[in-house]
Amino acid sequence: MTDLTEGNISRQIIRLAFPLLIGNIIQQFYNTINMMIVGRYVGENAFAAVGVSGSVMNFFIAVIIGLCVGFSILFASSYGAKDYDKLRKTIFMTAVIGLGMAVILSLTGFIFVKEILHAIKTPEPLFNEGVIYLRIIFTGMVFCVFYNLNASILQAIGKTNIMLFVLLISMICNLLLNYTFVAILRLEVKGAALATISSQAISAAMCIFYIRRFIPKLKISKADMVWDKKIFAISFKFGFTSSLQQSSLYFGKLLVQSAINALGTAAVMAYTADILIEQLLLAFGDSGAAAIAVFVAQNYGHNEIERVKSGLIKGLKLMVTTGVILSGLLFILKPVVLSLLISRTNIEVTNLALGYLGIMCIFYPLSFVANSYQGYFRGIGMIHFAFIATFSQIVIRVILIHNLTALMHLNAVALSTGIGWIAMISIQSASFYKIKRSEFKNTLNS
Repeated sequence: MTDLTEGNISRQIIRLAFPLLIGNIIQQFYNTINMMIVGRYVGENAFAAVGVSGSVMNFFIAVIIGLCVGFSILFASSYGAKDYDKLRKTIFMTAVIGLGMAVILSLTGFIFVKEILHAIKTPEPLFNEGVIYLRIIFTGMVFCVFYNLNASILQAIGKTNIMLFVLLISMICNLLLNYTFVAILRLEVKGAALATISSQAISAAMCIFYIRRFIPKLKISKADMVWDKKIFAISFKFGFTSSLQQSSLYFGKLLVQSAINALGTAAVMAYTADILIEQLLLAFGDSGAAAIAVFVAQNYGHNEIERVKSGLIKGLKLMVTTGVILSGLLFILKPVVLSLLISRTNIEVTNLALGYLGIMCIFYPLSFVANSYQGYFRGIGMIHFAFIATFSQIVIRVILIHNLTALMHLNAVALSTGIGWIAMISIQSASFYKIKRSEFKNTLNS
């Protein structure tokens, strides 16, 4: 286990963030593998069906990830306080909540899958295959929950390198199983879905095995399997709020996409290329935020308030430096990078994509600042501040986009996103100084 309550702060944050960064990048290719193999060995309709289904699946996964992000703060706080009894009881209670959530999501998705696909206006040729794919995914939702739950435990105790190893094995399994089920056994979209849930089951099993075998202090016994109303309440509060934040963020992305779809095929193509680049760049910020959250939570749980403050300051410096460097490089190299995704002969799409990235490169460093604050608020247990800031950013962004696209086309999306980040940082800064003026009250261990 990794104790973050002493040692070089900057080095610890970097050591935490690097495996998370690689893991974030790997996860971006997870559904892409399914689509590539299905597209090659089944056909275009199956390829599109998996793509459409992926947007639905990702929303449900966002709910689960949000839930486990909230839990991870409680794990890290108890670990930092060296309160292993409370940590084990918290793990048990969160497993109960996670199992309940898995059942709810599985039943909701399985029963209402047709209504969901109709709601997002799925083309008729893709509908039946989308239903088949998603129903299998929903059946295996419990594996997704327990993988993310156990991964959040490893993240909370600083074992992000183990998380990365498990994720690499999972991706390899997903690739091999996809090829076996789709290309060899000819199970079509059913095979892709089975490969996904099988890989998640393997990942969950690996995480559980590692924790039980190599971290005996976290091994759950019968004495830990008790109903604790207080632990349940705070676990539910943190998990629900964080889940609401993650799902609202994804829902906001769907609303943005709907506005872009109305701009025509060229705008959709340009935005799709831009987003592929943007997701890679923002993965650095997301990983940094997660590292700051774990660092802050451990030290806050141990009442190392000065290290908590230093963690935010040094984390901010690292994040802003990274954001400025990456944004500068992308601004200079954007024509070269876009040429890898868009044909040079498609001048309209290229110009739209260049315009978007040109504006966004000015604003990208702001997202790194916002992410630093997000990690800090989650780490000290003020998860509602993180939600309020995120929700406000989404509302402002969506309203501006739907009002400015007629005037500024795709550039309106970039400008609105930047203004949303400015508003988000303003809210976060006000919240930070409000906390700074008041006395620190350890809400996690009270």
